[in-house]
Amino acid sequence: MIKAVFMDFYGTVTHENGPIAMEVVQKIYKTSSAESPEEVLRYWWTAFREKLQDANGEHFQTQHDIALRNFEDLLEHFDSSESPQKLLARMEEHWCTTAAYVDAKPFMEAVDCPVYFVTNSDDKYVFAAAEKNKLHPEGIITSEQARYSKPRKEIFLYALEKAGLHPSEVVHIGDSLIGDIEGAEQAGIKSIWLNRNGASVPFGVTSANGLDEVLTVLREMMKRC
Repeated sequence: MIKAVFMDFYGTVTHENGPIAMEVVQKIYKTSSAESPEEVLRYWWTAFREKLQDANGEHFQTQHDIALRNFEDLLEHFDSSESPQKLLARMEEHWCTTAAYVDAKPFMEAVDCPVYFVTNSDDKYVFAAAEKNKLHPEGIITSEQARYSKPRKEIFLYALEKAGLHPSEVVHIGDSLIGDIEGAEQAGIKSIWLNRNGASVPFGVTSANGLDEVLTVLREMMKRC
């Protein structure tokens, strides 16, 4: 029986990128050797994910600390004169204020069980963004609390412990095939891939193009349990 829904936050409930984040990318691009803003963005995400993988357990670091190191590396790589501290301050503003997708609040109001946000981030960013968007989940579980980041299964196991639930009692929803889908399933949790861009769906993955469709898929899963 499904008793709760776990949801990723950035990229699923709220926009991963936004005007402030794009402003940061443009600042770096205009003062650097990068050939395009897209090149800056690709480098950022590749390097950021690598740093996340190394910052777990006894080596855990907050998103604040990882992002600062990532800006330092990125600016050196592209020979930019921007200040990593100033860029991080703007990104923190983005993380605290990014807008929710229009289907997020209706989904949370319509779903027939408690919703928990399970996300790679620091508490202060997620709590601020949830409050700004007037989103009120049953709980918010972050990598800062768990000291592990997705796709590591430990963050999901920590979330299960906090919610007092068994893996069979939860469905996780997220936009990342690796972080959300593979990570949740390593912890024995069923998942739904939020595929807003209509990408090709890998074999065996349950997907939906928006949270309205997720609600339909979720209700069908609940009937089968």
